[in-house]
Amino acid sequence: MAKFNFFFTGSSQGYYGYAAMFGKSFTILIILLLALSTGIAADLRNFGGIGIDGVPWADGRIVVRQLVNGGPAHLAGIKPGDIITHIDGKQTKGSDFRHMVDYRLRGEAGTKVQVNILRPGEKKPRIFILTRRQLVIKKN
Repeated sequence: MAKFNFFFTGSSQGYYGYAAMFGKSFTILIILLLALSTGIAADLRNFGGIGIDGVPWADGRIVVRQLVNGGPAHLAGIKPGDIITHIDGKQTKGSDFRHMVDYRLRGEAGTKVQVNILRPGEKKPRIFILTRRQLVIKKN
């Protein structure tokens, strides 16, 4: 019967024993998997966003706090204080903030996302269709 607890033991057959047995490629694979699982290697993917820094309201809606200068949302005319009510037709009210940001606003660069905005003082929502892109934030 195979022994599957080699990653959890301190024996010579632990991680380092297997790394030596399989060589550098095994070590590189483990490091890459760890990096991907912790998000360190996010830039290795074609990852994009719309350039919004938002904060959640208690009801789940997202309020735009600031924008990436020159990002898709900024160029489209979204402003700080705007309230995101829907992302790709899914209502933000009652939704999980982290899920909405990670899986709806962010995505593969070059893909489109529809964002419905309610601007304070206006009764009619605005609809924006934005193209996600890789964003570079310049530090002052």
